[in-house]
Amino acid sequence: MSNSSSSGNTGFLLGLLGIAFVVLKLCGVISWSWWWVTAPFWGGLAIVLAMLIIAGLVLLAGRVVKENSQKNERTKYPIKSKWEERMDQVRERQKKVREQNAKAN
Repeated sequence: MSNSSSSGNTGFLLGLLGIAFVVLKLCGVISWSWWWVTAPFWGGLAIVLAMLIIAGLVLLAGRVVKENSQKNERTKYPIKSKWEERMDQVRERQKKVREQNAKAN
């Protein structure tokens, strides 16, 4: 239960900090850019979005690497077409016939 209350407290504190920054900016006490003044409001969301984008890129890179490695495996040991398999069968039969003819002679 302490974890959920601490995360709620963090959001509450960031909200108070954001309000304090806005008040200080409007009173002229600080001369920061509005981006920095409002950062406590959108900063957490920006961090989460950045983490999601990075995770997505890592997953995408992993998928590309996996597909490339599978493609390399296929080119190492190519799958024979039906025609090539049939030709191999014909060659085997011819070889057997030659061997039988050689034994007969």
